[in-house]
Amino acid sequence: MAWALRCPDCRKAFKWDLSEPEPEECPLCGARMPSDKTGGDDNVIVMPAFLSARTKANDQVQRQMIDSSEVRMHKAAEMAGCDVADMAALKVTDIRPTRHEGDVAMAPVNNAVSQHMDSMAARGMPVGFQGNQTAIEYAAAAHQGPDARAGARAAEKTQRILHGMT
Repeated sequence: MAWALRCPDCRKAFKWDLSEPEPEECPLCGARMPSDKTGGDDNVIVMPAFLSARTKANDQVQRQMIDSSEVRMHKAAEMAGCDVADMAALKVTDIRPTRHEGDVAMAPVNNAVSQHMDSMAARGMPVGFQGNQTAIEYAAAAHQGPDARAGARAAEKTQRILHGMT
């Protein structure tokens, strides 16, 4: 019976027959393969990693997101009458594989806003949601001040205009 092993260096898979001894080197790149004789290093995974149906489903969703973004990129270029390279920003290219519970596929945001928020937090300034406030406490704050309930009033006025009730 053959298994597919993946090299930790080149990340390429190769076949290994269970009747043969465990490979010490990757046959593709020659890198040393970890074994159960690692001297007690807990950071080395020596058991095969079996993908569950859940991780396969996550991978499939990510592949579909990437593929559909490429289709959208081509359609947008066709509709705009421009080169596909001009629409390259529409293609999703920064999805990370999710292998563990709690992993997030999207790459972390690193822009001027996130950098400013990080610097504010480093200086002890308030950033984002603070303390143990609940949604009710946040909603109560929206009902105070000079523009209290402004969004709700605008939505109500829009509904009255749409239904001819001015």
